Amino acid sequence: MKKKLSLYILILLPLLNWNCKNYSESKDATVSKMKNDTIIQDSKADSVKVELTQYNKKWVRYVNENGQTTSEVELYISENGDSVSWNRKIFKNGILDLTQSHFYDFKAEMSKDSLIKGRITLHSELDHTIKGPVKERELTAEFVNKYLEKKEVVVFESKGKNYVDFEFKNNSDTIIGLLTEYRRVNLIKEPDSARMIWTKFPIDNKSSTNNLFIYFHELGKNKR
Repeated sequence: MKKKLSLYILILLPLLNWNCKNYSESKDATVSKMKNDTIIQDSKADSVKVELTQYNKKWVRYVNENGQTTSEVELYISENGDSVSWNRKIFKNGILDLTQSHFYDFKAEMSKDSLIKGRITLHSELDHTIKGPVKERELTAEFVNKYLEKKEVVVFESKGKNYVDFEFKNNSDTIIGLLTEYRRVNLIKEPDSARMIWTKFPIDNKSSTNNLFIYFHELGKNKR
């Protein structure tokens, strides 16, 4: 499903979760209020007056004393030398361990008519670590869209799946976006409670980027 929005500033931590009593009775009102409260500014892309951090991203591989891969981490290294990461792959005996890994696969193609079409598939460790039934799961992919003279954010959603498809026209093959996963999990020991979890990943298909979603969502706070 596709939506179109003006470019907005949305302040939200990379991973946010809490328990909510009697969630089922107030779901619609709660979600609606959250959306209204978090969208604090509507703006066209060319009118945003902020200094965006320039990042260079690369995958780093770690090996043990036997030369066997133990992990791979995608780092976003800022112009100031700080680094942040979201995608990580953990290996056990040289084999990818999906129970501990947390990353997305990104596939996209651009046709001659400027159409970008693809799919993002999320491999989440939450599939293996969260106890309790998942009552609701939603993936949202947002992209900065510059086509002809128009600039906006396009939004694509999927429900109950670990992937989201997208298709939009863009002036260039540079892709800047954000992947958000939302889960609502019922707690086994507290039937009347639910845990809500948001996980966010910046999306970039170029090694050098000033992804505005990192700034707007404050994803660069966990620096090292």
